[in-house]
Amino acid sequence: MAQDHLTKINVRIPGGRDYNIYVGYDVLSRTGEYIRASGLKGSIFLITSPTIGGYYLKPLMAGLNNGGFKDIHTHLVPDGERHKSNASLQKALSEIIRFSREGEKKVFIVNMGGGVIGDLGGFVASVYKRGISYVQVPTTLLAFVDCGIGGKTGINYKSIKNCVGAFHQPRLVYADLSLLKTLNKREMRSGLAEVIKYGVIKSPSLFDFIEDHLDRIFSLDKKVMERIAVESYRIKADYVQKDEFDTKGIRAELNYGHTIGHAIESASKYAYRHGEAVSIGMACVNDLAVHLGMLKKNTAARIENLLIRSGLPVKIKNRNLDEIMDFFWRDKKFINGKNRFIVATDIGKIKIVEDIPLSAITNVIKKRFLNDS
Repeated sequence: MAQDHLTKINVRIPGGRDYNIYVGYDVLSRTGEYIRASGLKGSIFLITSPTIGGYYLKPLMAGLNNGGFKDIHTHLVPDGERHKSNASLQKALSEIIRFSREGEKKVFIVNMGGGVIGDLGGFVASVYKRGISYVQVPTTLLAFVDCGIGGKTGINYKSIKNCVGAFHQPRLVYADLSLLKTLNKREMRSGLAEVIKYGVIKSPSLFDFIEDHLDRIFSLDKKVMERIAVESYRIKADYVQKDEFDTKGIRAELNYGHTIGHAIESASKYAYRHGEAVSIGMACVNDLAVHLGMLKKNTAARIENLLIRSGLPVKIKNRNLDEIMDFFWRDKKFINGKNRFIVATDIGKIKIVEDIPLSAITNVIKKRFLNDS
């Protein structure tokens, strides 16, 4: 099988569960070829959204057919974070049971979409018949660099982000970067927040690269996009390999900006996109780090400036503190009621800090409200 124009990243998972990430351009027509080469056989339950399906369902189906996959059922999930829900889960499970003739047919799942599709579809795969194989075909920058890999699947419950879920690794991630051309600017910015996060926590060179190539990122320059996608994938793959189930305190580093960010995202009922909320969360936790004497003011300002240049918010509007703090205390990363933050001490260096005084946390959040600017 030819592998020209595709970069391969291997994710090493114990127990013979390794999988590959393939990154390339204009390669959707070869999806079936790579799925077949991964060893997957059977019927396909394809999960996507009406919007993404309108753009890419035909070429993806052609690509799957080219790989010899003919028995394919398409399940559509409406766009939006609010559809990453128990109702959507139940609907998908009912449909896959019917499609598989109540388990008679061997079925695997292909998820084509952003974070909602990837998380929901991965969770369907994790619970149907106690776990079946699935493939991720990401279509948003956020899905390309973050939620498309790593095996964290799930749904939101009563507006609590990712409250119900499971660890279930994909069998293959197939990333065609040309799909980003139909992504709107707001979703592009949202995904870029996670790339900036990788730079802050692990790679000063990536952070520098984003600073120097911001215009080319938004113009979808092929070489620039491949560089940030591949490096982001490699950083996340390294974390996943070292701490698959997020139990060693290693993978927790990926939550930089997420503790307050998730609370803002949930309190807004998802009016803020994930990356937008994480951007505000990064600004808040940097303020906290400066207050604690752990981060220099000029470094915090440099990070904030890149977020602003990227078109990302660093201020909170149309929310109140009580709403945010209600969701803040539901954070699944907290241990025995103690808050837990991933704090940047420099670009490329982070530290986990627990039990920060509540007054310090509420002060940095309050100062980020737009009417306090």
